[in-house]
Amino acid sequence: MLKRQDKLQKKRPFASYEERLNRVLSYIYENLDEDLNLDLLAEVACMSRYHWHRVFCAMTGETLSGVIRRLRLHQAANALVETDAPIRDIVAQVGYQNLSSFSRIFKRVHGLSPNEYRQNGKTINAFSGSPPKGKNMYPVTIREMSDIRAAGVLHTGPYRKIGGAFNKLGGVLTANSLMQDVSELFVIYHDPPQSKPDEELQSHVAVSTLNSFPAGLQGLDYFDVRGGRYAVLEHKGPYQTLKAAYDWLYGHWLPDSGMEPRDAPPLEVYVNDPRKTPSANLRTDIRLPLQ
Repeated sequence: MLKRQDKLQKKRPFASYEERLNRVLSYIYENLDEDLNLDLLAEVACMSRYHWHRVFCAMTGETLSGVIRRLRLHQAANALVETDAPIRDIVAQVGYQNLSSFSRIFKRVHGLSPNEYRQNGKTINAFSGSPPKGKNMYPVTIREMSDIRAAGVLHTGPYRKIGGAFNKLGGVLTANSLMQDVSELFVIYHDPPQSKPDEELQSHVAVSTLNSFPAGLQGLDYFDVRGGRYAVLEHKGPYQTLKAAYDWLYGHWLPDSGMEPRDAPPLEVYVNDPRKTPSANLRTDIRLPLQ
């Protein structure tokens, strides 16, 4: 029986990711009164927190927080119509602590206050999210990478404002005449986009350093990036189109590959210089660490 299941799994590699997705959705729906944070749901999915949120978003077209909010509000709406439970009890059952804030959100989403919905509302199909369509293809290769010694600048805040970290890193390198002592320029996004409030997101803009690069420069963080097996997606074009590449990598390529991501964040590596390269010819590699 076990061998037969293994064969089926190899024929349908997507099933393991689909099953994880359904398991997480079921867990959310059955535990809406809990603190449903990313670490907990990644554990339910049996996948690294660095990757599960990206997989979830790419496969469903929604963020985890968006799904949790939607399911909480939908369950509350159904409870208002189907039961006579006090509204305060329903609010607590779906994980809200404050009745007034819940009522504001509920009315914004459903167009009626909880009391009005109890009188005039109807039941809702909670699992009504629509997965993204389309399968843009990108070249992906599996490569063995060496360990990297890196130096970079920490950015805390919205990823769209990461330009300041690039400027700071460039200033340090230029002021110390170190451009010849670096190899690659890349970003590590320590938090998946939309996995927490924008002001709490953290990333490093960094360079891989050569042996001649000095240690302990003020303003730089020094750290190691572990080598090993990586899936490398080659993206060509403006940086603004990178999101579609991430979505395809995590929503199509990874589930179809049957491979498992390692417990480490992806790297976004900038292969050519945007100051000298037309945006249509910009080359960016997304390196996804694999087990």
